[in-house]
This record gives sequence, structure tokens and C-alpha cells, in this order.
Amino acid sequence: MQKTLKTPPVHGDPAGDLLVVGWGSTKGVIEEAVDRMRAEGMKVSSLHLRFIQPMPSGIREVLKRFGKVMTVESNWSDRLEDELIDEDNRRYSALALMLRSRFLVDIDCWSQARGQPIKPGDVVRAMRAKLNEGRPS
Repeated sequence: MQKTLKTPPVHGDPAGDLLVVGWGSTKGVIEEAVDRMRAEGMKVSSLHLRFIQPMPSGIREVLKRFGKVMTVESNWSDRLEDELIDEDNRRYSALALMLRSRFLVDIDCWSQARGQPIKPGDVVRAMRAKLNEGRPS
């Protein structure tokens, strides 16, 4: 089956500053957030995975065309702004962990597990934070 799967299309430009990867119910909210950011001139795009196992070919190449990559998921992960969390003890969400290990690409994650749908404004804030990482304040 894996050989029959096509690389999913990138929503937005094929390369840029930030790629947001999601799967399942996050597609609409991620694409709305990406569209908002693109309307402001940001070089952001998204990739929605329909299959995780088997995973389509070509994903590694897509990930490498972006300066930063992050996942958005409706589940749980540690946040670096939490007092006891740092890069050494942080626990990543499932999709981010799987993509990091499979493709050896630095992939961050943002997740939310409150029993409510994720809102586009929350994703926009997470995307802005990721884009501003490493920039002087």
C-alpha cells in the first residue's frame, strides 16, 4: 500500500520559513491559521497527513524545504514555557516524535487537549512564537 500513496500536497508555497504538519481533525484549523498568516505576508505553509502508517513517500523532502517545522495536534505534550520543562526533559506529542525519529529533522510541536476544538487564533499564536524563536527581542 505504501507504494501507492502519493505525497500529500502542501497548502501554501512549496518552501518557506515554517511548515505546520497535522493529521486528522486539525486540517481545517491549521489551514485557516496558515491562510491568516499568509495574508500578512508570512512564508508559512501546511501539510496534512492522511496516512501515518504506512506513510507516503516524499515527506522528508517536503520537511527539508522549510526553515522550521512544527506539528499541531489535539493531544498532550510538554511546553517549554512550563517552569520544570527544558530541552532535556521535554516530552513531545506523538506525531512530532514520530516524524523527528523517522526523518531526523528538528520538529517542534504544539498541542492542546482540553476536550474542545482547537481554535485558529491559538494556532496563529503558536506559529508566531515559533517564527520568533531565536530572534532578538
